[in-house]
Amino acid sequence: MDAEFTKYLATLGVGGILAGLMFMFYRKDIKQYTELWKMATDQLMSTVKDNTTALTKLIALIETQQRNQLRKEDIEELVEHRINNK
Repeated sequence: MDAEFTKYLATLGVGGILAGLMFMFYRKDIKQYTELWKMATDQLMSTVKDNTTALTKLIALIETQQRNQLRKEDIEELVEHRINNK
């Protein structure tokens, strides 16, 4: 609080002083809450980015595995077909 604001509160009496103090603590509380909210948001965004990266890699791995499985099944089918035609 600056000196001018303190002088102004003093002219308002006890009620003004109490209201000024309440306002000061309210602003301090809001500032702390906002900082905590920003930290939580940053942590959440970091977690989402990490999860997105991991999921993208997992999807690529699964797709590759499925393609390889299809190729293996196709090869086995061709081999069986050749064996049966002999």
